[in-house]
Amino acid sequence: MSVAGQLELSTRNQLSGRVAGVVNGAVMAEVVVEVAGMDFVAAITRHSSERLALQSGDTVSVLIKATEVTVAKGSEPIERLSTRNQIPGTLERIETGAVMAELTIATAGGEIVAAVTQASVARLALEAGDDVVALVKATEVMLAK
Repeated sequence: MSVAGQLELSTRNQLSGRVAGVVNGAVMAEVVVEVAGMDFVAAITRHSSERLALQSGDTVSVLIKATEVTVAKGSEPIERLSTRNQIPGTLERIETGAVMAELTIATAGGEIVAAVTQASVARLALEAGDDVVALVKATEVMLAK
């Protein structure tokens, strides 16, 4: 723990936002968080939603593991795809390894890092400066309050 009692996390993708809405179901809850004009959808357990006492207007952190971010080349959202979190941005940096690559994407809400295979970088011919869309399933979004 840090000095202020906050957890220090290994999750690189930590974006600050405000809860725009909460729908609690029997088992799961859908939470919409506005981050710099973009909506992130998190599908979390109802228990977690209630434990955090999430309400519209609350400030929360959106947490996404880099390994849970998929990347598409281009600037337009992908139609006919169930992934609701589609965040447009610009590919700032590519760090390559023997098997994996780390992509740093500048978005309106802040930096998003994606860990993808080196083969995917080559197949998509990704280069710094490319327009990309970061894709994250709602079930892979964590929230902290």
